[in-house]
Parts: sequence; C-alpha cells; structure tokens
Amino acid sequence: MTSEVTQRAKWARLGLDLVSLRLIVAAAEERSFAAAAQRENTSLSAISRRVTELEARIGVALFDRRDRGVVLTQAGKSFVTKLYDVFEQLDRMALDLEFARGGSRGLIRLHAHMSATAGDLPIQLAAFIKENPDIEINLVEETSVAVVRAVSVGTADIGLISGTVPSAPLIAIPWQEDELVALMRKGHQLEERQSVTLADLVDYPFIGMQRDSALLSLYRQQVSAMGRELNEHAYATGFDSIRHMVSIGLGVAILPSTSAYPYAEPMGFTVRKLDESWATRSLVLCSREPERTSVAARLLINHLLGNK
Repeated sequence: MTSEVTQRAKWARLGLDLVSLRLIVAAAEERSFAAAAQRENTSLSAISRRVTELEARIGVALFDRRDRGVVLTQAGKSFVTKLYDVFEQLDRMALDLEFARGGSRGLIRLHAHMSATAGDLPIQLAAFIKENPDIEINLVEETSVAVVRAVSVGTADIGLISGTVPSAPLIAIPWQEDELVALMRKGHQLEERQSVTLADLVDYPFIGMQRDSALLSLYRQQVSAMGRELNEHAYATGFDSIRHMVSIGLGVAILPSTSAYPYAEPMGFTVRKLDESWATRSLVLCSREPERTSVAARLLINHLLGNK
C-alpha cells in the first residue's frame, strides 16, 4: 500500500504543478517564452523561471534556448505530447462535471470531411441540438487525414472520415455509405452514356480536391492500378468550386452523389453513374476510447449511429 501511495505521489515530488505545465505547453506552441508569457498573461521572467526550475528538478532539458526563441528537445517533445493527454483528461472531467450539474452541459468538437458535411450531417446535428439545447457543437470541416490527426491528439472529440483512410489506433465505426458519381458539362462527349468508368474519364482534364484529400488519393490509386495517370487540371478546397468549374467546361470530376444530383439542373452540368466497384464507399465515425470521451460526445455518437 505504501509503495502505491509513493508511486502516485511522484508527480508532486517533481513539482509538476498545473500552472507550470500549462506554461510549458504555451512555450512549445509559441516557440517563444516571450510569446507564451503574453498569451498566458504573465511575465517573461516568471515563465522562464518556472521552466528553468522544473528542468532542474527533473534533471532534463525540455527546451533548447536560441536567439530567436525556443525549440523542444527530444525529451521535451515526448513530455509535451503526454501533457496534451493530461489537459484533455482535465477538460473531460470538467465537461462531465458540468453535465452532471445540469448547467452548461459541455462542448463537442466534431471534425468531419467534406463528404459528411455535404450529406445529411447538418440535419442530424440540428435534431441533436434540438433535443440537447445545452450542448454546444463546434463543427470543423477538414480532410479525412487531418480529422484522424485531430482526434488522435485530442483537439477533436469525434471524427467523420472516409473509410479508405487508416484510422488506427482510434475506434472506427461504420456510419453511412455514399456513392461516387461523375460530373461533366452539358453537351460533353460522354453525356449520352447512362454510366461511365474511370477509364472513360482519365484522358479528360480532371478537377479534384486538394492534394491531401481522401477522394483525390482514391482516384490516383485507381488510375495508377490501370497503369495510367490522371490528367489533373485544377484543385479546389470545396465541392461548390468543383461544381462551378465543371459547369463552365474546365473539366470532369467525381463527387459524392449527395453533392452532385441536387445541383446539376440549377448549375447546368450532367451527372452520370460511375460504374466502378469502389464507387460505393463507407463513411466512418472515429473516436478515442469511451473513457477518454465526454458524456456529451458519447450522446452525439449514439445519436449519429441511431442508438437513441
């Protein structure tokens, strides 16, 4: 029993107080003691003293001091990574306590790729907020790769990603399926066909998402498997830009059906079925372990999965 108490008290013996730890994270993110002091509303001497004293107690240098700021040492990088987990747990504790108190019931940070936000996700979120008016949802639209990273490091509670993107070691649950379709301008040579293949599209100027998107990566993989190259003509950060470029004849594109069919007539482009086995793809919900997820976030997960 004594050894267990001693083990639990090691952090206190090292003087790992929360104020100093918060200042270390600020300095790491700002790469400057001066900028960290300004951000945390303290003095430069105070933050420098706290960090120096902590380094002396633990016997490890956390920062390399340089003329134009500070840079984490290898030990410092490992330490700060673990601090993110600590502060995330504290945030979870605070949110769960607020939830239990019945007052402000918490904030859910939801990061989703564009295919999810272009579908019925906004409708589902509106229904959830109506049922849980005291829970705030912060929705951020990113690429699937960025979403996985955000959930992994704790800057997002829930992620919605393409099923083609690796999500380990996160918990991944199938959420929905979407169908990819081909877009082309009115009067295009392929317009008379009822369906097209990727091989039909590959020689035409192609308009895709930004280079690190799951969609563009998928198309490149499939074209590479054919021994050919995609004629990448333009890149866009949003589906609306792609639809516009297709409508004025800059090229062809492949998008989720939910972001194509409703806009075809008003924007003046043609949609055709994409006759490929991979055209139907899964959308995945990812999160960290339940014990590292707030009560409010678990409520939203259940809502999105239909487990009300």
